[in-house]
Amino acid sequence: MLLRVVGLAKLTPTNDLTDDELLLRRATMRSSDLWDKNSLQWQKIGPPLRPCGQDIDFLQRLIAEKCAAAGCTSPRALLLGVTPEIARMRWPRNTRLLALDCHWGMIRNVWPGNRTVGAVAACGDWTKMPVADEACDVVVGDGCFSMLGYPEGYATVTRELRRVLQRDGLFAMRAFIRPDKPEPVAVVFDDLRAGRIGNFHVFKWRLNMALHGDLTAGVRLADSWNVWNQAVPEPVALAQKLDWPIETMRTIDAYRGDDTRYTYPTLAELRQALAAHFSPTACTHPAYELGERCPTLLFAPR
Repeated sequence: MLLRVVGLAKLTPTNDLTDDELLLRRATMRSSDLWDKNSLQWQKIGPPLRPCGQDIDFLQRLIAEKCAAAGCTSPRALLLGVTPEIARMRWPRNTRLLALDCHWGMIRNVWPGNRTVGAVAACGDWTKMPVADEACDVVVGDGCFSMLGYPEGYATVTRELRRVLQRDGLFAMRAFIRPDKPEPVAVVFDDLRAGRIGNFHVFKWRLNMALHGDLTAGVRLADSWNVWNQAVPEPVALAQKLDWPIETMRTIDAYRGDDTRYTYPTLAELRQALAAHFSPTACTHPAYELGERCPTLLFAPR
């Protein structure tokens, strides 16, 4: 059984619509050059930009325990984005899952579905979710706040999350956290050339964070590409030296000329940004490289 968005107000089960109709029905679609590019190269993007087994195991256990403790036999879950690893993870029996993403390309090219539970993806804006008040038992996100502007985007989405979540619900999010003390850009490139970075995605996140201003400024992706291109004008030679796939290294080319800004809060900044509506209850750091900057945080509604 699938879910559909009805009148942009509530979720109800349906068996009589195709997946395409479910995606298109009453949906507001928005295109993005960056996310269109990301959706087409998604299989080339790896951890820590995407969650690992450790992250998924923790989420599965956490959600199962929460639903069992609450006696919730038909959980209603909301996924911010279409992260395949989360969509396909082991959800409690009778879960109804809605994945909400504002980029049509991500839904078309990345959404994997999950036929073991009622699951559907829809285009929608996280700042004005097509979900009724207190309609969700669980909300899950992966790096979702890094796509938001601060402070307005953080505040608006936080209010929406509180609105759609049950009073005793659970909000779990793997966040991308910059260190309290900025890392020099030169150190990132030194570690890259010396082979002290495990994969290109770790490098890309470290570079973005090293170039990050305060939380309001974030990091402009075009600036990251410009610094990369100036420092590594011949990436093929570096790829051969490090024995990395050049196709993976070229994923950074999606940043070229892109004015999108990512925001990476410190842990304290993220907790403060959610403090008006959520109380932190737990924080776990995975053991993989850069895991200290990719914690999964649990929040309870205030």
